[in-house]
Amino acid sequence: MPQFCSAYSCLNLRTVDVRDRGITFHKFPKDKERRKRWEIALRRDGFTASDSSVLCREHFKTEDFDKTGQIVRLRADVIPSIFSFPVHLQRIGALLKVH
Repeated sequence: MPQFCSAYSCLNLRTVDVRDRGITFHKFPKDKERRKRWEIALRRDGFTASDSSVLCREHFKTEDFDKTGQIVRLRADVIPSIFSFPVHLQRIGALLKVH
């Protein structure tokens, strides 16, 4: 079953075609505190990530990735930070100062 990116209004779907375009998908951290930080960064009211929830690479900065091995991995303690929020969620983010 294909997986959609969990980010607000992101339409990326985990498929072979998307992977061929270089878009990778990353599971939410298992660590409860880190997972909660990712959930807060998404600004989706009532959203709780499941063990199969993913975010695509478009929500991370280039420097968030470790490309030293054969597999591209997210660096430890990285929080997704690239989103296209509507105006009402942008104001909430400014108040929360989510990093």
